[in-house]
Amino acid sequence: MKDWSKHYLSHPLYQPVADFATLLPLADWPDQQDYDHLLQQARLRCQLPAQLRFCCDLQADTYYEMHIGSTGEVPTRSHNWHDWFNALAWLAWPRSKEALNARHVRAISRGEVKRGPRRDAATLLDECGVIVACARPELGQALDDMQWHTLFVDERAAWGRHISVHTLGHAIFEVGLQPHIGWCGKALLLDVDTGFFQLDEHTQRAWLDARLAALLADDNWLTSPRQLWPLPLLGIPGWWPDNENPAFYQNTDYFRPSRRAKSSSVTV
Repeated sequence: MKDWSKHYLSHPLYQPVADFATLLPLADWPDQQDYDHLLQQARLRCQLPAQLRFCCDLQADTYYEMHIGSTGEVPTRSHNWHDWFNALAWLAWPRSKEALNARHVRAISRGEVKRGPRRDAATLLDECGVIVACARPELGQALDDMQWHTLFVDERAAWGRHISVHTLGHAIFEVGLQPHIGWCGKALLLDVDTGFFQLDEHTQRAWLDARLAALLADDNWLTSPRQLWPLPLLGIPGWWPDNENPAFYQNTDYFRPSRRAKSSSVTV
C-alpha cells in the first residue's frame, strides 16, 4: 500500500501508536514541518530523548545507529510506511528505542561492524518485536511450546486479563497494512503481576518500556535471535475475524507445532 491512509488505526495491533498517529490532522504524507510538529506535540504527552528529531531524507555520513546515537537525528524517508511507523515507535517506546540504538552503538564501538547474534537479536526486536505481558507462567509456557490451541482456544478468556500483546516492531506495523496468513511477530515474554491488567494502556506501555530498556542495557541479555519466539499474530483473539472459529487454528502451516531447542527460551 502506497497511498496515505489512517484506516488501519482501529486494529489493536496499532494501539501503542494510535494516539500519536492522530496528533496531527494529516491528509497526506508528513513533511519535515509535520514531523517537527508531531514531535513537539508528543513531547507534551511524554518524556522523549532531548535530541530526538525525525529528519526527512537525511543521508547519514556514518552508520545509521551511530548517527542517531551522536545527534539524536533519525533518518526518515519521505512517503515511506516503514519509516513513518519507526517514528511512531520512537514516540510510543522512547526508552526501549533509545536502549536498542545504544546497544548497537556499543557493539559498533567494540568493532562489531558486521552484525553478530547480539546485534541481530536487537534488530529483530526493533523490526518485528511484540512484547507479551504475562501474569500466568503456564500461558508463557504454552507460547514457548507453541501450543496454539491451548493458548488461543482453551485459554481464550485469559487474553486481556492475564496475557496481552503490545507491538514494538515498526516492520510489524507496516506488514499489518496488508495482513496475510503466515504473518508472525517475534515475541518477547515479560512477566507481570495480575494488577498490570487493571492499568490503562498508556501506563501498561510505560511500565513495559522502562522494564525493557533496563534489560537492554545489559549486553549479556538477549544474546541471540533464537530467544525471540514466533507468534502467529492472526491467532490473537480480537485480531482477525476468522479466528473466532476454532477450526482456524487447524492450519498447521501457519500454527506450526514444531519448535526450537529448549535452550532458546527466555523469560524475564
